[in-house]
Amino acid sequence: MRPSIKILLLALPLLLLACGTTSRPDGAAQQSAKPTIFPDYTDVTIPHNIAPLNFRFEGEAERCYAELKGADLIVEASGKGEIRFSEKQWRELLEKSRGGEIELTLFTQSGGDWQQWQPFKIYVSDRSIDSHLVYRLIEPGYEKWHIVGIYQRNLENFDQEPIIQNNMVGYNCINCHSFAGGDPEQMMFHMRASNGGTYIVQDGQIERLNTQTDQTISNLTYPYWHPSGRYITTSVNTIHQFFHATDRKIEVWDLRSDVVVYDVEQHKILSKASIQSEDNFETFPSFSPDGRYLYFCSAPATEMPENYDKVRYNLCRVEFDPAKGEIREPIDTLVRADSLSYTFPRLSPDGRYMMYTETAYGQFPIWHSDAEIRMIDVESRQSIDMSALNSPDTESYHSWSSGSDWVVVSSRRDNSLYTLPYICHIGEDGRPAKPFLLPQEDPDTYDYLLYSFNIPELVR
Repeated sequence: MRPSIKILLLALPLLLLACGTTSRPDGAAQQSAKPTIFPDYTDVTIPHNIAPLNFRFEGEAERCYAELKGADLIVEASGKGEIRFSEKQWRELLEKSRGGEIELTLFTQSGGDWQQWQPFKIYVSDRSIDSHLVYRLIEPGYEKWHIVGIYQRNLENFDQEPIIQNNMVGYNCINCHSFAGGDPEQMMFHMRASNGGTYIVQDGQIERLNTQTDQTISNLTYPYWHPSGRYITTSVNTIHQFFHATDRKIEVWDLRSDVVVYDVEQHKILSKASIQSEDNFETFPSFSPDGRYLYFCSAPATEMPENYDKVRYNLCRVEFDPAKGEIREPIDTLVRADSLSYTFPRLSPDGRYMMYTETAYGQFPIWHSDAEIRMIDVESRQSIDMSALNSPDTESYHSWSSGSDWVVVSSRRDNSLYTLPYICHIGEDGRPAKPFLLPQEDPDTYDYLLYSFNIPELVR
């Protein structure tokens, strides 16, 4: 049950907003440490349009009381072991605190006695994040699935709606959703098995494609839109997988792979824009924000699966002429795979930075605990320290917000099994702030939601 709300006007120009019936405890014992909470929202940077950062106390507590102080506003909330803020009051507090900070002080009651924990800051950016996050919810299995769906979550509140669920279409596999520059009106996704094909949504129309052709080794696989909305670059892959008998879980590898470009207007794959070679594996393409470059991963072809742990992918690009639908060689190698492998190249919408994933080998690192996010300045090709974003476990897929100052990253840092979406602020200098887990109305959601958040994509 939600706590009741009371609003108190003070004589000073300070407005106090309270959720719950508990007032600030008197005589609480001062603690020397900050509280341990889940999700960990201590000292994070957040957009001013994010939903409330509800959390639970990770310790023994019969009651909790939280006080959030902004510039001229205080918000209070209380609960039994958890804190849930009023959405209305939270929005007002963040709006008044844009470009500044708020301070959270937590009190907990255990055995009848109150403790006051050290306060922590939450920094409120003046820059907003795109309003919605689209992801696939899928059980973290390997061969079988039951319910799979693509959902959109409003980041400004807790509303989640299905875009498509496979129980509507014969319980098939739905995957690899992609948007043109974060535009929700231009989307594509694949369906496998019954009703199989690639579905393109554009200008209010839905088109179904059979993309297995004599020109390609498979159906279209990993897509990325051209900013014009006319082209979609995608890899075509002969994908296999096997399982480890020890601590590692699964390997996904390609027997063959190429990169092609599909012309949405002419309904054909462009032969002069394809990167196809018997000598190399090419995969995970993307376009630059200005549409003039095609980025992709490339590794020398080798015998597979014998050499699965020796395949290392370079990050490359080639010029693309959107007027002619052609690429122009030579191929430029931006990040060379000397001892590590690189995948998922994604440029910031302003074109300044390229974010990618680093792993020991291969191009599908979502089960690699060593996988980390890396980033370079595209012009200088200098690397940027991303240690604040990474964790000891897997960081893999990532998506930029349209303003180039927020990213969402897939991470297994919480339990090594489920991939969860973390939001991270990227400063003017390219440096990341401490990331924070996507807020949920119920802080226990991630304990009982036994699904991974797959391919989180920010959309406007």
